[in-house]
Amino acid sequence: MENNETTPEQNPEKKIRQTTTSRIFTELLHKIESGAWPLGSQIPSERTLIEEFGVSRIALRESLSMLRVLGILDISHGRSTTVKRINAETLARLFPLMLTLDGVQAVENIFEVRLSIESQTAYYAAKRRSPEQLERIEKLAEHFANDFSQDTTESIQTDQLFHQEIAKATGNPLFAALLDSLGKIVQHAQRESGKMHEGSRLRAIASHSEIVSAIRNKDAEAARKSMIKHLQDSAGRTDF
Repeated sequence: MENNETTPEQNPEKKIRQTTTSRIFTELLHKIESGAWPLGSQIPSERTLIEEFGVSRIALRESLSMLRVLGILDISHGRSTTVKRINAETLARLFPLMLTLDGVQAVENIFEVRLSIESQTAYYAAKRRSPEQLERIEKLAEHFANDFSQDTTESIQTDQLFHQEIAKATGNPLFAALLDSLGKIVQHAQRESGKMHEGSRLRAIASHSEIVSAIRNKDAEAARKSMIKHLQDSAGRTDF
C-alpha cells in the first residue's frame, strides 16, 4: 500500500502548523503556570482561544490534545475542559517534551539542569536514606564497577539506576520524576557517543565510591560535593 503521508519538509504548510502548535502549547502552559487558569477551572471555549491566539482550529486542537494526553487538561462529558492538578507522574511526562519545545537539549544545558538537581539529591539522600536504600545504592555502584567495561548499554542503564536510587532516597518523589525524565535524554546522548575512554570509566567508578561513602556516613555536604565533582567530570567527557 502506498504511503501518502508527507513530512514537514515535503509539506511547508504542515511544518508551519507544527511550529504554530508548539507555540500555542507553550502559551497554554504559561496560562496554567501563571495562575491565569487556576487548577479546577474551566478554560475558555475553542472559539475564544482561536480569536485570542489568532490560529487555526486544527493547530489549537492539536495543542489542547497534547495537554490532555499529558494529563494537564481534563474533558468533562465531552464538553467543558478543565485544568487538572499536575503531579509527579505528569511532570515526568511533561519535562522532556518541554526540553524539546524550548530547544534546550544542548549538552551544556542538560548538564546545568542535571547538576542543580543531583547535587541536591545527593545532599538529601545522605540525610534521609534508609538502610535498605543505602544497600541498593551500594549494590548498584558495585554492579556498575564490575560490568562497566563490558557492555556500554548495560553500564549506562546501571549508572542511571544508581542516580535514580539516590533520588528516591531523598523521599521527595519530584526529584525522582525529574531525574527519570532527564535521564532518558542523557542515556540517548551516551548511547549515540559510544564507549568512554578507560580513564573516564575509572574516574566514574571512583566518583561513585566517594558518593556512596558520603551517603553511608550521612555526610550531606560531602555527598553534594562528590556529586558535583562527578558530574563536572562527566560534562567534560566526549560521550555526554
